[in-house]
Amino acid sequence: MTERNVFFAGPENALIRSLVRLVDESISGPIGGNSPLVLYGPRGVGKSALAQALAERRRQNLTLESVIITTGPDFARSLATAVEADSVADHRARHHRCDLLVIDDLQRLANKPAAQQFLISALDALQKRGSLVIVTLNQLPQATAGLTPALVSRLLGGLVVRLALPGPLARRELARQAASRLNLSLDEQEIDRVARANDDSTDHYLSAGKVRELVLQLAASHELGPQEQGAQQHKAVCRRAVSLVAKHFALPVSDIRGKSRRQAIADARGVAMYLIRRLTALSYAEVGRLFSNRDHTTVLHACRKVEAQMSSDTDIRTLVDELVMQLGAEGAI
Repeated sequence: MTERNVFFAGPENALIRSLVRLVDESISGPIGGNSPLVLYGPRGVGKSALAQALAERRRQNLTLESVIITTGPDFARSLATAVEADSVADHRARHHRCDLLVIDDLQRLANKPAAQQFLISALDALQKRGSLVIVTLNQLPQATAGLTPALVSRLLGGLVVRLALPGPLARRELARQAASRLNLSLDEQEIDRVARANDDSTDHYLSAGKVRELVLQLAASHELGPQEQGAQQHKAVCRRAVSLVAKHFALPVSDIRGKSRRQAIADARGVAMYLIRRLTALSYAEVGRLFSNRDHTTVLHACRKVEAQMSSDTDIRTLVDELVMQLGAEGAI
């Protein structure tokens, strides 16, 4: 599990140490047959943060300058933009000549044949250059619907590593780190309570984001830490949540916080409201005041809408989980 680009690898993820050695050992030469490095596992396992941590380690050790870090949707969008601008040749050259390519949520290229073909070409070119490619998926490549056989074949030609949700040891360390960020003092009993929160359920393992949520709930309950610490933490969560949502939906922060009722803006605003409610102890009314003094019923409706969408729309559920993980990785929670 991750905390500021540190991956807490319990027994369930012991292989992670080998990945770090692989990145280090390949510094003196091409990455060879270990690229692409495919990290797969369930939501909340820390794939995105681990991919970025490994990439940053390699970038710093090799002082790389040509690094591309993107997501499946952004990869497809950037290609479409290049086609519209008649700059595909430049776009191709950039991807074929980079020293490091990271694509998060590759499964979201499903049923996008043009983007997949572009990626196949890039993978072949980068393989010849000895450049490292890191991708993340929710499932094995061959189990991911909508990927072409040619792309699946390229992905399986590298190193495929399954990541597991954190076990008890990793969850305890995550709880300690989350508490440290909040300047909270957790005793062993409280740490154990967080680490074992799901032990009686069929979903035995907790995601890193959920562990952080539980620690934040302890802080918000006033059992731990002074009140002003909680207020400062809430402000940090609100600011970063709105910023990340605005970035994802390509909207100005002012629009998300503003009074516009355009559907696209309202949808993005609803996600931001849901994140703030989920990650802080703020009431619906308090959240509403952050968004141009909206009524608490508006916030309630928006949050319930997002919850309903998450239960039926995998993309929305994945997006929310990713944003929670990002907020944690950046220190907002």
